Amino acid sequence: MDILVIGNANAHAEFKSKFGSKHPGSFKSCYEIDYEDVKAAEIIFDFEVTDNPEHGKIYHQNPQAILMVNTVKTTLAEMVKNYHWEHTIMGFNGLPGMFNRPLLELTTLEGGRSVVGEICKRLESEYRIVEDRVGMVTPRVVCMIINEAFYTVLEGTAEEQDIDLAMKLGTNYPEGPFKMARTIGLAHVYELLEALGHDTGEERYKICPLLKKRFLAEQ
Repeated sequence: MDILVIGNANAHAEFKSKFGSKHPGSFKSCYEIDYEDVKAAEIIFDFEVTDNPEHGKIYHQNPQAILMVNTVKTTLAEMVKNYHWEHTIMGFNGLPGMFNRPLLELTTLEGGRSVVGEICKRLESEYRIVEDRVGMVTPRVVCMIINEAFYTVLEGTAEEQDIDLAMKLGTNYPEGPFKMARTIGLAHVYELLEALGHDTGEERYKICPLLKKRFLAEQ
């Protein structure tokens, strides 16, 4: 199976760690992708399509390819509408630290569930289909927890290291929220919360001023 993986070094490492020698794939950064790469692929995993909209046009060169696109900050329906794709297509959770897990977190359009099962069987991966919405499930919940942890520090209730330790010992989380923020990347956390706020208009996604300050300092 010819798999093309588009993303940075971290995405490539997570893909290799998850699929190993079963599905080695061809790896390209978002700056190296070309028409020949796309034409040869059976399955394309694009971790960075939302930040590189020019990819949408390139994929029309191979309408037979199965598109797997990182839809955490948008929705699959919105992508298909914008790019007019006619491919077999699925959205996946491609945030750093969330791809290499036992279950692929996926979303699909109406009528696509049977296709998802067939493709994941070929990939030899367990999966879970979630609602097609901004943030999917895991990224939305985790980024909300991170945001609340920043509010806790801002209010002077606890220090970062104490919050991380309390979440690990008290709730059995594998990592505390600040460690998770470093793994995901503060830019991803900020941009997802911003997208959730725009999508829902709900106050609970309001970005903590301390998180915003840290995000801007990183830029």
